[in-house]
Amino acid sequence: MKTIFFLLFSITFCAIALPAPSELTVQDLDKIRSIVKEEIEDEVNPIKLEISSMKTEISSMKTEISSMKTEISSIKENVASLNGRVGGIEKQITWLMAIIIVAVGIPQIVIAWRSRKDREQDRRIEELAREIESLKQQQIVNP
Repeated sequence: MKTIFFLLFSITFCAIALPAPSELTVQDLDKIRSIVKEEIEDEVNPIKLEISSMKTEISSMKTEISSMKTEISSIKENVASLNGRVGGIEKQITWLMAIIIVAVGIPQIVIAWRSRKDREQDRRIEELAREIESLKQQQIVNP
């Protein structure tokens, strides 16, 4: 019974609630458009401001980058000139080392050669001195 009562009650309310036969007018559409436009503008304006600030930041960064590029190119030129100078200095140091080696080495070689010659002469003199001594002793023994 409750189901039948509920069913009849539902049918009655559905019959009473008829659809409204109306359409949106041009004024209603304009109002909706203006409301949507205002809400969009409220959301878009901060984004536009942020974009413009980003554009100014980007342009300042571009100028900084271009100045850095010029600085880097001048630094590269300085490094290249220093590299050439260092290469020249390396050559000079190499020649200077060669001259020092020759200036120190040749006298050392001459001194070593002379000392060897002197040692040979000293040995020879010692041998001759021993021979003379032996001859003197032979003369003393065999008069």
